[in-house]
Amino acid sequence: MPHLVQMDKKYSKKGMVLIGAEVQGSAEDKINEIIDEHKVQFTVTKGIIGPNLSNSIPHMAVFAANGDLVFNGHPNNAEKVIKTALKDVKEEPSTTESSLFAKPKYLINERIWTNTEGKTLKAALISMEGQVGKFRFPNGRTFNYDITKLSADDQSLIKEKSNNQAEDEGTEELDDRFQF
Repeated sequence: MPHLVQMDKKYSKKGMVLIGAEVQGSAEDKINEIIDEHKVQFTVTKGIIGPNLSNSIPHMAVFAANGDLVFNGHPNNAEKVIKTALKDVKEEPSTTESSLFAKPKYLINERIWTNTEGKTLKAALISMEGQVGKFRFPNGRTFNYDITKLSADDQSLIKEKSNNQAEDEGTEELDDRFQF
């Protein structure tokens, strides 16, 4: 895992999208524990659906920007292929092209949020439902949070960006695991 975290830090700024897949059937809390321990910033899924490329663990498949499989093997042997694949990727994707790997659009892009107790965390605001914001951590995990528990400045920013949406009662359940 540390090697993948380093690889993600090094190449994500150049356009690489790393997705980890846990395939050993671990419990979700154990997966989250490892994600937190290693400060993983990329998405990690529980299981995969699709062609089985290998029975060995760890294993990495690298796809070029056009979707072609360019590497299939141990992660320690993938860096050269990744460098080559990223070399031909344009810095700024065309605004007229649609891409499977385009960055998602958020109500508010990733930033540091502060709650009323002064605690902070880094996340993007995906959407609002009443007073509940749906946020996304850099590693892809999402959570719902009552925005009235955020600082006054953060609440003002949300209200400004959401164009004063009607204040409906939120229907999604709050996730208390991410109290900050």
